[in-house]
Amino acid sequence: MEGTPHRSSATVGRHQLPACRDEGQASPFAEQWITITKQERIELTARACYWEAQHARGKTQIEALKQEILFKDAKIKDLQNRLFGKKGEKNSPLKSERDGKDNTPSKRKRGQQPGSQGHGRTKRPDLPIVHDESDLADEEKCCPTCGLPHLPTPALDEHSKVIEVEVKAHIRHIRRPAYTRNPGCTCEDTPAIVIAPPPPRLIARSNYGVSFWVEVILSKYRYGQPSNRSLQDLSDQGLPVSPGTLAGGLQALAALFAPVLEALYCKQMSEQLFHNDETRWEVFVEIEGKVGTRWYLWVTRSPSVVFYCIDPSRSAAVPGAHFAGLQADTVILVCDRYGAYKKLARLALNILLAFC
Repeated sequence: MEGTPHRSSATVGRHQLPACRDEGQASPFAEQWITITKQERIELTARACYWEAQHARGKTQIEALKQEILFKDAKIKDLQNRLFGKKGEKNSPLKSERDGKDNTPSKRKRGQQPGSQGHGRTKRPDLPIVHDESDLADEEKCCPTCGLPHLPTPALDEHSKVIEVEVKAHIRHIRRPAYTRNPGCTCEDTPAIVIAPPPPRLIARSNYGVSFWVEVILSKYRYGQPSNRSLQDLSDQGLPVSPGTLAGGLQALAALFAPVLEALYCKQMSEQLFHNDETRWEVFVEIEGKVGTRWYLWVTRSPSVVFYCIDPSRSAAVPGAHFAGLQADTVILVCDRYGAYKKLARLALNILLAFC
C-alpha cells in the first residue's frame, strides 16, 4: 500500500553477524523502517524476477557447457593416446640398441635353407581313407590297331594319395516310420500309433542342427571370424542365413554355456597362482555415465583356466569381484605395477603380489 512503511527485506549475504551479539538479539536493520512508493516496489519486484530468471538460465547453460567440455576432453584424451600413447617395444628403434643387436637386415632367406635335411611329408594317420578308382575309358582298354583287350596286371597298379577337404551344407531329411497297434493287442498301456521321437535340437523349432552351430561357434570364437564374414562363407556354401538368425541363435546358446563358465570359475578359484593383466577393448555400446567406447579386457590365468572379463571400468573393483571366491588362505598374483592391483592387495589380505 502507498505510504505504508515496509520492513526492509535486505539480506546480510556472506557477511556474518558479530560474534558478540546474542542469537535472540535482533539485527540493527530489523529495527529500522523505510518508506517506498508502490511504483518503486513494482520496479524492484520486476527486477528481482528478471535476475532470478537470468540466473536460472545461466545455470542451465553452464551445465550444458560442462557436459560438452567432458565429452571434448574425453575425445581429446583418446586422440592423444592414439597419437602419443605408449607403444609396444616390438617396433621400438631403441630395443635393438638395448639388446646390443644390429639392425642390419639379414641376407639369409626365410624358410628351409637349400641343402638342409628335410623331414619328409607329414604323416596324417588320423585322417579317414576314402577309396576311389580312376580307370581307363573302355576304348582305351583295347589296342587301337588290332582291337585285342589289354590284360589287367594288379602287381603294376599305381596308387596316388590326395588330401581333400569337403565343405558342404546339406539338409538331413529324417524319415520316422510309424507303427499301428496290432489288432490282436488289447493292452491298455500300448498307444494306437508308435513312432520314434523327433531329433533333438539345440534351439526349439529351429531348422538348424548341431553341426551348424558348431561351425558358427568355431568360426567366431576359435578362428576370430566376424559374423558378417561367417554369413558370407555360409552363403558361398549354398546356405544363405540372415544376420538376425545368427544373432538370435548365439543369444539363445549363451545360456547353455553358463554351467561351463561357472565350473571354470570354481576350478580357477581353487588354485593358488594367477597371472593378471588388462588392456583396452573397444565396445560400441552406449551406457549412461560413460563417454567414449573404451572398455577393458581383463584376463586371469591360472595353471588350468584362462578367464576373460570385459568391463567398462579399469578400477580395482573388477579384479576384486573376480577374486571374491578364492578358496585358498594365501594366493600369489603375478601382475604389473598398475595401481588397481596394489589396492586389491590392500583390501584382500590373502593376495600376495609378485610384480613382473
